[in-house]
Amino acid sequence: MFIDFDYRGKGLQLEFKVEDPNVFTMPWGAKVTYLRAGGIWQEQVCAENTREYYDDADTKIPAADRPDF
Repeated sequence: MFIDFDYRGKGLQLEFKVEDPNVFTMPWGAKVTYLRAGGIWQEQVCAENTREYYDDADTKIPAADRPDF
């Protein structure tokens, strides 16, 4: 998947600001803009949905042999 940087149509822009004087010494925030993808979206497997419908199979989810901490 790639971003079509020549696309001049609509996009989705998210902006947020975090203000918590008990945790941070100053406010902070971010802004991100999502543009139209330049290709076809492929199905992705996630932990909540392990079924690969295009292959009619289940995907194995990685599991740790021992805790990380």
